[in-house]
Amino acid sequence: MTAAAQVVRFGLGIVLLWGGTEAVLRRVPRIAGWLRVSPLVVTVLLIAVLTSLPEFCVSLLASLRGQPSAAMGNIVGSNLVTLTFVAGICALWRPIRVAQTLRDRESSWMILSAALLLIVSLDGRLSRGDGLVLIAAYLPYFHATLQAARRERQHAALPASARPLLDVVVFVGGIALVVLGAEWVASSGTAIARGLGMSDLLIGVTFYAFGTSLPELAIALGAVLKRRPDVTLGEIYASNIFTGLVVAGALALVKPLTVEPMITQRDLPLLVLSGVVLQMLITTGLKFVRAEALVMIALYVLFLTAQFGGFSISLP
Repeated sequence: MTAAAQVVRFGLGIVLLWGGTEAVLRRVPRIAGWLRVSPLVVTVLLIAVLTSLPEFCVSLLASLRGQPSAAMGNIVGSNLVTLTFVAGICALWRPIRVAQTLRDRESSWMILSAALLLIVSLDGRLSRGDGLVLIAAYLPYFHATLQAARRERQHAALPASARPLLDVVVFVGGIALVVLGAEWVASSGTAIARGLGMSDLLIGVTFYAFGTSLPELAIALGAVLKRRPDVTLGEIYASNIFTGLVVAGALALVKPLTVEPMITQRDLPLLVLSGVVLQMLITTGLKFVRAEALVMIALYVLFLTAQFGGFSISLP
């Protein structure tokens, strides 16, 4: 396949990732109504899980292709893209009022998930035991969110779907598009990047990470336009927590991953730092404003500069 064809295929893969995720997400409220599930559970948990499908599919395929660095790079890079670039772009568009729950629970869990992923990766390997630890660490967050959902559940009945079978078919079809798009992004992205002389790690943190973050960007921006700040930052945080703990853990269970030193000496520390900085910014006031958004975008620029400049952070 020619280089031009690979570029077209990579672009189509991203379109399939985005379109498939959108198809899935549009059906979630209808299926939730049909199943009589709490809206809060759907918003905070299910949407976060579904928007992590591209990261899981692309990283899994990269791992099975013998590219563990690309797989880990995609997880860390995607989380950093959403935490810095996506959150920054949304706040630049319109300042975001931050709820107390987001400051106290989601933000803290985001930092914890990144720090735990860093700790279990310090030995240069993400083993099946590490994968179990990561997944187990997600359970208290899952339980706390469910408890909050039960306390805040609305008494009004949800409108049930008029065509549940069609919604299920579209839902499954959307997942199939995500998987197909992930395969195209993984294979064509690898071919393009290797043609440019890029390493597997650089492929993961740039090509894969930005492409798989498009669903989060679409949902977060849509929430901003609809003046739903709780969904904007809540989806970003919840998606990062799920990706950093469950997606990374599941990948390690399927196939243990080798972790390059640059991931533990540069990329994961930058992810933890970004989480701490955002936590400081949103706790100093009631809003995540444009000036603070520029700080987060600057951190993303620093991250990209680090990838191509090759500097690392020495850990004790």
